[in-house]
Amino acid sequence: MKVKPVVFVLLICIGLFLWQYEGAFTLAATSLLDFFDLLEATEISPEEIGKQQYYTMVDEKGREILVTGRKIHEGDEYIDQNNNLYRVTRVQGYLAHCRFIRKVGDAYDIERPSLFAWLQRFWPGVMPAQTEEKTEENNEAPPARPKRLIGIYHTHNDESYIPTDGTFSLEGRGGIHHVGKAFAETLQEKDVEVIHDETLHLPHDRGAYRRSRATVEKILAKEPDVIFDIHRDAGPAHTYAAEINGEWVTQVHLVVGRQNPNMQTVRQFALDLKKTADRMYPKLVKGIFMAHGNYNQDLVPTSLLLEFGTENNSRDAAADGASLFAEVVAFYFYGPEPEKGEKQEAAPARGITGRIRGLQLGGKVNVAAVRNAFWLLTVTAVSAFAFYVLNTPLGAIRKKLAPWAAKTLPFTEKGDLFLEGIAGYIRAAAVFVAEQAAAFIRRGDEFLQPVSAGIEHIFTFFKENLILLLDSGDKLLAFWRRQVKNVVQKLQETAGRLWQHRKLK
Repeated sequence: MKVKPVVFVLLICIGLFLWQYEGAFTLAATSLLDFFDLLEATEISPEEIGKQQYYTMVDEKGREILVTGRKIHEGDEYIDQNNNLYRVTRVQGYLAHCRFIRKVGDAYDIERPSLFAWLQRFWPGVMPAQTEEKTEENNEAPPARPKRLIGIYHTHNDESYIPTDGTFSLEGRGGIHHVGKAFAETLQEKDVEVIHDETLHLPHDRGAYRRSRATVEKILAKEPDVIFDIHRDAGPAHTYAAEINGEWVTQVHLVVGRQNPNMQTVRQFALDLKKTADRMYPKLVKGIFMAHGNYNQDLVPTSLLLEFGTENNSRDAAADGASLFAEVVAFYFYGPEPEKGEKQEAAPARGITGRIRGLQLGGKVNVAAVRNAFWLLTVTAVSAFAFYVLNTPLGAIRKKLAPWAAKTLPFTEKGDLFLEGIAGYIRAAAVFVAEQAAAFIRRGDEFLQPVSAGIEHIFTFFKENLILLLDSGDKLLAFWRRQVKNVVQKLQETAGRLWQHRKLK
């Protein structure tokens, strides 16, 4: 009888630990089918690339919206070159059906009446965290200016280009590293410092993103303004080919992971970048794919996965496209290049990244934002409590409970003092456990590598057969319902005949 409470408390502790670990365990918030999907690779296999078995997204009229080597799942969203938003409704094999949702403007979310606008009528001091203007109440320093530092890495190092490299996958550093180099060199020409980390995360499997997570954390320790994971897609060459300023280049695809807590912010960041690219180099950005996965974007909101061309495009065309997009990135973060003789200064990042930098990057805290959020929550809580007290008939009971509540104060104060004394030990223990868990997870790849393919096949088999079993169960139940209905009908007919026969007698 005493085991159940212990198990219950243990489950609560595990749940709190997973929640505290800041997004490393993103599977905890997914459904059962999403859990099985995340165990699968996010891209098609080398065998499928060899057979040119790509995923195709079509709208309600059967028009082709997207061809990609990235697996498409129900619920994925796509913003095409013309800012049309589509949502995937069902997937049959390699064919994904989607429906048109709406035209996307400068912001992804449709603007709604602001809660702050309503609150300011009663409490003028309540200000949104994103307010850029200084007020008498908000005299905090503005967000830190960009450092002119950008991070680049490659989760899938082997990705290559058949026309140039002779194959779509090179063991070690493939053609995608040359594309990353072109991207970095263009940024450096504009006096932007670049961290081009070429750490290998091989093999190219579903564990590559776990291995590249350590690389992302290493880059983030240097506090870059933004970080990019550079890839190539898979598909026919014409799907990425574009003529810009008289030259043929590959387009760039922006990929946002749906399974991460920063998804909405990263999505808006991608949309801001696309808007800038549309003004500078129309048709350069192919679209924004809100795809199934995490892609380590839970670590920082200014993080994007970029895809330059497919295995059937030339590496030079991909490098040219990367150079053009590097110009877009430099302009977006640091503004136009200065005239000769002018001093180069870092311009504040525009759009959503300016707000992100003030709130999250560099280890700094926007005190004004925290203060405003605290007052908003306090006012809301006080208002709700006052409304409850004034509109409930239990006032007499509360008065009787007041002396009892006063008697508990010494105990609560002692509890606070006790917890204050051991708070440091609790925090140190939590940090130690988190570090050990992170190290264990990183080492897990070495142990799971020999059996990773088998595990993936087992879960895929289990998922497919679970769905088949459920379908079979529905069919079996339908069959027995029909049988029972027929039996009941025959009993009714027999009873009716017996009744008629008895009446005739």
